[in-house]
Amino acid sequence: MLNRYHLTLTTLTLLLSACGQTEKHQENQAAFAPENQILPKAQVLAKTETATSSTETIGQWTGDFKALLPCERCEQHVIHLRLNEDQSFELNEVQRFKQRSRENNVTGHIQAVIAKTSSNQEASTSTADQWLLQTQNGHTYATIQLTTYGLELHLQQQQSQHAAKKVLLHPVENMQVSNALKHVNIQAEQVQSVAIKELNDPVIAHDYFLAIHNQSDQTLKLNASDLILVDQQYHEYAAVIEPEFLSPIPAQQKQWIKVSFHYPASVQADVIKIK
Repeated sequence: MLNRYHLTLTTLTLLLSACGQTEKHQENQAAFAPENQILPKAQVLAKTETATSSTETIGQWTGDFKALLPCERCEQHVIHLRLNEDQSFELNEVQRFKQRSRENNVTGHIQAVIAKTSSNQEASTSTADQWLLQTQNGHTYATIQLTTYGLELHLQQQQSQHAAKKVLLHPVENMQVSNALKHVNIQAEQVQSVAIKELNDPVIAHDYFLAIHNQSDQTLKLNASDLILVDQQYHEYAAVIEPEFLSPIPAQQKQWIKVSFHYPASVQADVIKIK
């Protein structure tokens, strides 16, 4: 299981303070988190280096970030960004249509954008506020910025003509799946958590992204009752799925859905069972 977001909440708060106030926006995007959410347990990023005359926050982030987006011209739009330890990146975009899909893969390296400030009484300070995703040929494909809930991706104008200019990518971790369906491949990733108050026991609505590849010759119809999460104590939790993610999956096609399971923060999830 991928789990490299190991900073504490205090460390993340200091990093966010060093990076400056991140712009809050309410773009038309289902993946954006509301203001009443708590901080995710999986934290982003991590490496800070201090020099004698300047301080620079280095974007040494590692891990996978993903968003499932609404799409006016297609059925579904998925963006997956992987940041590697050597500061290289792999960005995969998939647009799913009714009878076909279109995929775009971009690779390159991350380069910091330095904002310089100076004072007559203090040495000048350099701080990285955002980072460029530069392709192998040196062109800037997008910029990324650290937020409370993940990475905000700003696509360049030529890339965003038919897509959202701002996208919030959530950190994700691989999750084990027990799949009883034949000729169907299912992979799951856990997303950040949202706090919900129920009586005196805080319950977390844990979100998961499921990539479902229907390899059979028949249309696949999944219901919320077909998915169950089992914790390490063998307790079961029912799935909550928005109607937009319950459309039938045609034969030989792949579709992504978002699923939530509500359980206390102390519970350790073990496996998602597909009946």
